[in-house]
Amino acid sequence: MACPTITLTGITTEVWDCCRREARRMGVAFPEGDAGGVRHPEADADFAWDSVSATLQVTFTRTPSYIRCEMLEARLREGARMCGAK
Repeated sequence: MACPTITLTGITTEVWDCCRREARRMGVAFPEGDAGGVRHPEADADFAWDSVSATLQVTFTRTPSYIRCEMLEARLREGARMCGAK
């Protein structure tokens, strides 16, 4: 099941670096670069970070049936806040 695209604001270079570090710490093989895809046994997502506008767009293209899109968005937003996003 795919979810609507999530747009996060206030994603500065420092916040973006922190988010990638945290994803890797949690076992997500997160690629280098500002756009791409993340593949996981349970979910997949595409992402694009724009340093000029300090925005991150994430689209979960495959999710487990037991996790609602709203839950994924809430966790993503909380993780960004923990890394300093406003």
